[in-house]
Amino acid sequence: MGKVLLEGIEVMVRIGLLEEEQYAPQDLFVSLELSYDFSSLRESDEISHGIDYRDVICAVREFSKIYDGKTIERYAHLLAERLKEKFGFDKIRLSVEKPRYVKKLGLREIRVEVEH
Repeated sequence: MGKVLLEGIEVMVRIGLLEEEQYAPQDLFVSLELSYDFSSLRESDEISHGIDYRDVICAVREFSKIYDGKTIERYAHLLAERLKEKFGFDKIRLSVEKPRYVKKLGLREIRVEVEH
């Protein structure tokens, strides 16, 4: 068992509560902590015995293109479920940062984290 970290995958998502947010996609940053047994990959050094990070990143971006919702909490939950189902991770920790309204709200960061 081991963990792979993919930090700051930049995606464009149609998401938000405000009317202006619902018309134009906005930047989000997705970070993943993926737990799974990669002992076969460790032994063989062949990507066919493991999970290709490019496929995971592609799945995050594809999901983000079609997502249309209001909250990053729901987005994070559904994305984590989708990735766990598609790739068979034992555990996934996912965080989503939404930088667009940080300064407007007087914050340093807006981030949601989920575990599946």
